[in-house]
Amino acid sequence: MDPNPLELLREELTTDEVYVKVNAIHRLQIVATVLGPEQVKSQLLPYLATLTNEDDEVLFALAQELGALYTFLPGQASALMPLLETLAAMDETVVRDQAVKSLMIIADVLPDSDIINLFVPTVIKLSTAENFSARVSACALFASAYPRSGNLKEKLRQKFLELSHEETPMVRRAAVIEMGVFAKVIEKQFLISELIPDLRQLAQDEQDQVRTLCVDSLIEVSKLLNKEENKLHSLPIIILIGEDKSWKVRYTFAKEFPALSDALGKDITESSLIQTFVQVLRDIEADVKAIALLSLKKSLQVISRDRIQTLVFPTVEAIAQDVSLPPKVRKNCAQVISEMVGFVGKEFAAARISPICLTLLNDDNYEIKLKMIEGLGNVAGAVGPEFLSPPICEILLNLAKEAPQWRLRESVYKSCVSIAQALGEDVFIGLLQPIYFNFLTDTVNEVRKTGVRKVADLVQVLSQNWVLAEFLPKLEDLYHQDLGYISRRTVLHALSHLTLEADQFIPIFTEAAKDKVANIRLVLCKVIKRLSSRIDIAPFKTMLQELSRDPDKDVKYFAIQALK
Repeated sequence: MDPNPLELLREELTTDEVYVKVNAIHRLQIVATVLGPEQVKSQLLPYLATLTNEDDEVLFALAQELGALYTFLPGQASALMPLLETLAAMDETVVRDQAVKSLMIIADVLPDSDIINLFVPTVIKLSTAENFSARVSACALFASAYPRSGNLKEKLRQKFLELSHEETPMVRRAAVIEMGVFAKVIEKQFLISELIPDLRQLAQDEQDQVRTLCVDSLIEVSKLLNKEENKLHSLPIIILIGEDKSWKVRYTFAKEFPALSDALGKDITESSLIQTFVQVLRDIEADVKAIALLSLKKSLQVISRDRIQTLVFPTVEAIAQDVSLPPKVRKNCAQVISEMVGFVGKEFAAARISPICLTLLNDDNYEIKLKMIEGLGNVAGAVGPEFLSPPICEILLNLAKEAPQWRLRESVYKSCVSIAQALGEDVFIGLLQPIYFNFLTDTVNEVRKTGVRKVADLVQVLSQNWVLAEFLPKLEDLYHQDLGYISRRTVLHALSHLTLEADQFIPIFTEAAKDKVANIRLVLCKVIKRLSSRIDIAPFKTMLQELSRDPDKDVKYFAIQALK
């Protein structure tokens, strides 16, 4: 006779090994399938209700599986509710959170009658329980209960508002977290008359954590209102938060400014919200300034040119020039400057932003320099060739040759290519070529690799005449200089990004095929293989055949691969 699946489950759950118990719980659906609905209700669920003193890992798994067990008890949600209610009141956060998720899953498939007769009473019971953890769980269930709660809607709204003003801070925090979700399901008249006034009070709560959490809910509420309603109801609360006495609350306002401005719309942002945000940019706390700058970078498209020039830019300019500020602030300032240049107009950018770029490029801090270099392509594209003044070109050349941090040198080579993409061939040849060519002899492999990769982008911008007249001769000259095999390897990799006639490669390839260093012969085979997708490599066949008999097994392997 086959063993009873419930007895097997009991046996596994009596072990001392937690992982065995968890695995057993995750097989509940199989057990339920074998037992059938009647035995699930009469035997399995009563037994599961005895497990509430188990380890948290077991209870978490149980909370997960109960959400799926409803499919085995159609129309009998009353059998599952008590156990899930117990789990939703547990002290362990992950257990009760999972129980809440399972209750919400069940609520989605319950008929309206069960919502009114079973689900809403469960929510009310949790919300009036003595232990705060049950009340915390209740906050997350109101949105699932409310839309189909019939005559109980008013009771649910009142109970939710009561929870939002509980003495226990954890309950207030839970309520304000869920307020944005609850706002989406209640009628607009009650949103305006009940929920928003409640949110205004919470935005002045004694706990800064509660005030901080109001921001996310305000974003969701603002999305549900029209422009006039937002001006009247949401904006005053948002400004209140932006001017909060706690730097943590102001930090959250600054961080969420892009979402807030998007929710309120460009008109309200322009007319009212931007002033509060500029005050945050001037905040005495460095962390608030730093995050506000990053948010500004994301929000420039919703601010008019006039507002940027007259209100925002002077503050950013002051930050860039204040050397007493922590590097993290001025580093973020460099990023903003690089983005802002596209929103202020060419003349303004040339007159006001170019000098700031020069200042930040000359900064002693490595990170500030790096962020400014990374944005030079944007700045050059907005200002034009005149941006590349002799002082800026001199700084870039010195950094390319002498910067002790290899990432700075790498960034300079990247910026040369991005500037060439913005301004064209003449500017590159006239000003940037001597700077860019330094990557070929850089001492750090990662820098050389980046320079080589950027060759592919560069040749898309520059003409074939430049490749033949400038770049190829440079590579040939470098290959013949006695700079070590690494230099020769870099030349070969750079050649792989050029589209030339096969005979134009032959002089260097012939030398490389006879190189005493096996690594050069190996790289040659790889380069020819790469070129085979663009040119006919028949002229290299004899060369590859000889290399396929090379004494070095790796060279031999790659030569054979290139011949295929």
